[in-house]
Amino acid sequence: MKDNIVVIGGYGAVGGVISRNLAHYFPGKVIVAGRSWDKAEQLAKKLEHKVLPYQLDISDPENIVLPANTSLVIMCIDQDNARFVAQCIERGIHYIDITANQKLITEIELLDDKAKKNEVSVILSVGLAPGITNLLVQQGINQLPESISASISMVLGLGEKHGDAAYRWTFDNIHSSYILMQNDKPVTVKSFSIPEKTTLLGNRRFYSFNFSDQHTLSKTTQLKQVVTRMAFDSEWITRGMAILRKTGLTRLFRFKMIQNSLIPIFKKLGIGSDVFGVKAEVVNSKGMRYSCSLTGYGEGKVTAYCAIETALYLNDNPALFGVKHSHQIIKNIPDFLQRLKKYDETLQISID
Repeated sequence: MKDNIVVIGGYGAVGGVISRNLAHYFPGKVIVAGRSWDKAEQLAKKLEHKVLPYQLDISDPENIVLPANTSLVIMCIDQDNARFVAQCIERGIHYIDITANQKLITEIELLDDKAKKNEVSVILSVGLAPGITNLLVQQGINQLPESISASISMVLGLGEKHGDAAYRWTFDNIHSSYILMQNDKPVTVKSFSIPEKTTLLGNRRFYSFNFSDQHTLSKTTQLKQVVTRMAFDSEWITRGMAILRKTGLTRLFRFKMIQNSLIPIFKKLGIGSDVFGVKAEVVNSKGMRYSCSLTGYGEGKVTAYCAIETALYLNDNPALFGVKHSHQIIKNIPDFLQRLKKYDETLQISID
């Protein structure tokens, strides 16, 4: 019987939380995988061998040998393409990915027919954004008949520690332009533009940013307009970034030399905290509004909690075949979000 769960990147900041908690539900069946055998073994020892270490490098997907009886892969590291996902599907292995990379998400979505044919479930938009943001918008759609638009606001704490890839992604997107569908027409949007004020962890101004949730929701719901905006927990840095974007100076952040200099500084700076907040406001054709939100501390941890609960949901609902996003499979969204509080009671959820 295939019942092993392989967490790739399972000893990292997010993967470690996933591995540790899933081991409580599936002792001896969780395999911590990654390029470093030493790190995987170290975590296994720390968890009293409730998880098993495994060395694996996904850079050559066609030649990867996964552990025997692998039923589910949870991906916690970045990939350049969807070749490994395709290999999982061909081998009949279910797959969950916490990626926020829109290019990769689009590639994985193209594997939908293959996943259905092989009776494999591939679940995307699992985390904070995309993930919880998708669920909050879907909850609004569920509550408001004839929903037509959604505005997503997100506060990110500058004190949250990330890996280099996450910092580079943020720097790359601070000076970017992207396409959003508005009323069935493509519109070019600049990052850190179209500001909007709303109340989330205080009253602040939020700016457009190229998070994948808005693209996914435009494709998978009836909404005619979805915009995601962000702000840092430091209001002066948020305002400063908007000014730099307006002047065009943010293009400097795209240079690797600049990024290499800034990443160590951001890792060491004591600016901000690890607070986060997400809010969705949905509007229908009659002008009625519905809003809901979730706030807490530790963006990485809440991403891990979402992945854990998604894995448990998939275990209870194994026939979700095809490539799906979290908001397409979770039926009782308030219940799903409330279950996250068993990992962190400080989470504050405002949802009807």
